[in-house]
Amino acid sequence: MSKTILVVDDSLVSRMMIKTIIQSHVEGVDIIEAGNGVQGLDKVNNGKDIDIAFVDFNMPGMTGLELIGALAEKLTIPKVALLTANIQDEIKAQAIAAGVTFMNKPINEEVIATFLHR
Repeated sequence: MSKTILVVDDSLVSRMMIKTIIQSHVEGVDIIEAGNGVQGLDKVNNGKDIDIAFVDFNMPGMTGLELIGALAEKLTIPKVALLTANIQDEIKAQAIAAGVTFMNKPINEEVIATFLHR
């Protein structure tokens, strides 16, 4: 069964890197990508189930935590990671309270692969 993974980050380079890592670790994956939270919500409105989401925290329009909250109103995503270089304790606490995995940027293949396979 193929997985559908959502990648939302305003950095094209970050999205490309994450997508490349995912594709090398998950066979037959369907990746939905967006450059900000509004685009991410629009793409999820198409009714597709999402298995895993990687969401950047700092984005224009809405934060990653705001996006994760909006997504949670629409569907259940079993595994969600919040990616950020903003390692303030408050942001980390909010991520944990939202039930998502907090990942410090810059991320690497090992961190993404470990999250994908656990």
